Amino acid sequence: MPKKRYHKKANYLPRLLILVGVVALIAAVLLLKGVNNDQLQTTAVSGDLPATQLQNALAENRPTLAFFHSNNCQQCIVMMETVGLVYPEFANSVVLVDINVYDEQNAPLLKQVGLQYIPTLIFYDRAGQGQTSVGVIEAEQLRQALASLVEGN
Repeated sequence: MPKKRYHKKANYLPRLLILVGVVALIAAVLLLKGVNNDQLQTTAVSGDLPATQLQNALAENRPTLAFFHSNNCQQCIVMMETVGLVYPEFANSVVLVDINVYDEQNAPLLKQVGLQYIPTLIFYDRAGQGQTSVGVIEAEQLRQALASLVEGN
């Protein structure tokens, strides 16, 4: 007598749950990137070139953070997230000038500041004196640097 063969039904539920989880994760990352990019808007009039925004902020003796980056280098992306996280705490007291180094309109500003590496942050005090930080810094370090600008130290 031949043996009966039982066909085991494939259970696709675990695969489906993994797929849904990956899609949800990708959607969350894209959403967070959108939020961070929105938070990187400066207090200057929109449409002004970053060079004009920086010049105006310094002329008004306002503490200013000039953030030089690209949208595709990994360290820049990390710093964009960090700035997007920390800067909103200081938005009323520090001007953020967001400078994409691959935008040709920013070439004169890059030459003026002598930019060599990205990401670069230049912290300008009320007197227009700048301190430069190159590379990735932790959120707490950024918070302390911005707090020092506000306090005038």
